[in-house]
Parts: sequence; C-alpha cells; structure tokens
Amino acid sequence: MEDPSDEVIRAKKPPPTSVASRPQAHSPGLLWGAFVACLIIRFCYVFYNDPLHHIFSDPGRHWINGKRFFWPHIMGSIDPFVYQFWLRALQWFDRGTGYVVLAGAGMLSVALPFLWFKALRELLPLSWALVAATVIGFMPSLFMIYSYFMNETLLLTLLACGFWLTLRAMRTKDWPTLLAFALAWATAGYTRIVALPLAGLCFVVLATTLPWRKTAGLAAAMGVAFGVFAYPACWHSATNLNYCAPFGSTYFNAIYRASSAKTMKMKIVGQSDWDFSSPSMYTQPLAPISDWQWSRAGTYVMQIDPSNGREDWETMLHAIQEYGPGLPWLDDKIENAIMLFFDPSWPDDNQTYAWGWLGYWNRWLWVPLTVAVGLGMLKVRPGRRDALVPFAGLMLMALLLVQTNAVMEGRYRKPAEPLLIAGAFVLLHRLRTATKRSQESVTQSS
Repeated sequence: MEDPSDEVIRAKKPPPTSVASRPQAHSPGLLWGAFVACLIIRFCYVFYNDPLHHIFSDPGRHWINGKRFFWPHIMGSIDPFVYQFWLRALQWFDRGTGYVVLAGAGMLSVALPFLWFKALRELLPLSWALVAATVIGFMPSLFMIYSYFMNETLLLTLLACGFWLTLRAMRTKDWPTLLAFALAWATAGYTRIVALPLAGLCFVVLATTLPWRKTAGLAAAMGVAFGVFAYPACWHSATNLNYCAPFGSTYFNAIYRASSAKTMKMKIVGQSDWDFSSPSMYTQPLAPISDWQWSRAGTYVMQIDPSNGREDWETMLHAIQEYGPGLPWLDDKIENAIMLFFDPSWPDDNQTYAWGWLGYWNRWLWVPLTVAVGLGMLKVRPGRRDALVPFAGLMLMALLLVQTNAVMEGRYRKPAEPLLIAGAFVLLHRLRTATKRSQESVTQSS
C-alpha cells in the first residue's frame, strides 16, 4: 500500500500552487544566510573552545583510548571501538600539530545540521528544512558537545546520516543509497549501542517500502556491514577482557546501576585500580525549583580477574542484583526519569562559556517537547515516512526511561534531542498543511 506522503517526496520541488510550497514565499536568502552562518560558527567555535584544552575525565579517557588504540588498556576494551579508531586516525594524520584534530572535530560539528537539512529536505519544503536544521545547529546541547572528545560527537553525526539515507532510500530505492544506509548504521552501532534500536527501526520501516528482492539484498548488506566491523571490534575488546564485546561491555554500568552506590572502585587483577563516579551524582537536576539529588551513597568495590573472561563480571552482576542493597524499584525508576529529562548534559554544561550556560538551562525543553511530539503524532497520524523521525525520538526516550543497565546521565538523552526537534517540525508542517487544506475546502464548498 502506498504511503500517503509519497507524492510529496517524489517531487523534487512541490508545485508552485500547492499548499506545501507556500512557506517558501518567505525570504530564502535570509534562511540560507542563517543556515550557512550556523555552519561557519559551529566550525570556528571548535577552534575557539578547543577540545585539546579539555583533556580530563571522560574526554581525557577517549583521547587516551585513541592514542592506545592498538594496545588498549582495560577501559579502551570496555568502550566501543569506532570512536577510538576515529581519534586514532586524526591523531596519526595530525602528527602533533593539533590542526587536523580540530578540523576533524569541526567537520563533525558542521555535518550534524547539514545532514539533518538533507534528511528534512526529503520531507519538508526548502524553507522549513532550513529553519529546522538551523534550530538543530544552534541548539546549545547539540553545539557545545563538539568542544569535547566525547563519542556523542561522532554518534550524533552518524545518526543524522543514517536517517537521511533511510528517508532517501525510501524515495529512490537505489542500490548505492541502500548500501550507504547499511554502512552508516553499522558504523553508528559500533560507536554506541544506543544506535542499534534506531538502526532496527529504520531497517524495518525501509524494508516495508522495498520489493522483496531489495529487502533481501539490504538485509544481506546489513549483515556484511556489521560482520566486517565484528572482527576488529571483538579483537579490541578481547585484548583485555578475554571475551568478545563488539558493542562495548555493559557489565560495569549494569553493576553500577544495581549497586545503589555513588562511587565505584574497580580492582583489576594485575592492573591499576580505577575509580568512577557518574557526574550526575553531583548535579541538582531540578534546580532552582528543588535541591533534589540522587539518593545513592557510598562506594562499591569490585574485583575482576580479566583472565576469567566473562565469569567474574557475570558472577558479580548476578550477586549484586540478587543480594545487593539496591534501590527500591519505584525510587530507581523515578530517579532514572528525573535524570533523563532534567539532568544537565555533562561535560558540555560548563557555565563559564555562554553555550554551556545555555545548554545547562535548555534541559527544561525536553519534557514539553516530548509531550508535544507525542500529542502531535496522535493528532496528525502521519504516514510511515513522516512518522519515522518523531516516532524514533519518542521510542528512544521511552527506551531510556525503562532501561536498567546504566546510571542515567543527561547526555544519554542527547541522541533523541535532534529527533524530537526534527520530528516537531515535520508534524507541525503536516498539521499546518492539513489545516489549510481544510480551510480551502470549506471556502470552495461555500
């Protein structure tokens, strides 16, 4: 059955007399100017607020992971490997000058709004796509993060690419786009495991628009793409862990969540000890309304012998889940929800910078925007192509809301933020178009 929005997508440009074309009556020059300015500012800001001057904690860990890519330490093996490889490549080409590293960070920053513009252009008229992409580009929580070496910087850009290729493939159904789709989503999946449910959603939605032969070919391409990454990913994790964790090991985060502790101390047999405390332990997500904080307290000490492979990790996780203090079920869910929706996104919430200050306060946006997108889906009832982006944002927020494998932090919602923004623009445009058509119908009938 044909999607009702297929006609809009097939056309390179909507007919001049159509309702969908009317927003283009606004000055395209001003909109293009704002969008280009956004891209330039994002690129230049990386050189102004230099990630090379923020080598501490997690950004420092990622930087070291890149340097030690071919001989990773324990945390390098625990983390997914694609972002580490990206940093290793930049460091190799850079040769210590700093310019290639910063240019790479700047390119990722610029690519985020540009690829969302390409994605939204598959769904919206030019002026709407420009405005939406500019809003995404200037959103503080999606701007400041590129001044730090965090794997979200690569993940956000890959997700934008993945949704663009999904929407394009639904329109063109050509093999180059389908193959690029498979490669983009495989790369995103090995960057952060949170990309996997989004990849699965996009595959299912895209497959419903394809002939069965192309669906089978796309499934094979996905299998090959994920398979090509599997060997280096397993090698990288098994170097220290002695088991294959291609998408990164989740044991440590799951033990931390189940422990009810504020701080974790990990003793690795034959290696250095490692202390960890989530930055969300030190924030007040409901400030200035409330000084509420996590109820977690104390330090949980765990000892792991890597030569035992998964055994020690699984034994400890089972023990802490069955016999550990833990938090009451309801308290755990409430605290997870509060942190998901209101916790500032560390480390890009540094309020000594204007963008960091804005990012700290834009955390209040996500509850009303999530609710608005949910209500918009019920009101508009869009076709599968129009529904993909807003539904993906809602699905990801729902998965984060119910997850039990990590102590929640504000930055974990970051992949959902551009989906909610883009989805809101898609739904608003469809609602506006439907309203105008209804008004025109009433006028003509009278």
